[in-house]
Amino acid sequence: MRHIAIIGSGPAGYYTAEACQKSFGDAVRIDIIDRLPVPFGLIRTGVAPDHQSIKGVSRRYEATALTDNVRFVGNVTLGKDASVEELLGLYDAVVLATG
Repeated sequence: MRHIAIIGSGPAGYYTAEACQKSFGDAVRIDIIDRLPVPFGLIRTGVAPDHQSIKGVSRRYEATALTDNVRFVGNVTLGKDASVEELLGLYDAVVLATG
């Protein structure tokens, strides 16, 4: 069983999680870690009013997030609450997907 940490819960983070699931199937556990208390990064809060259709992509991220092997961990600031070195000691791989 592989255990992977993905830092960043925006598009790059969820595409990475999706790719890990496709590559490793049920043999992977993924923690998506973000400094914000909610997932999906700027898709949730930073889309201009005239581009609301872009928010529809969050449904794809939700499908990934709701799988049994993906967990969102919010309110964690890299460098303050945990260092890359600490995470490397806990996970098989750490992916920085902060956009």
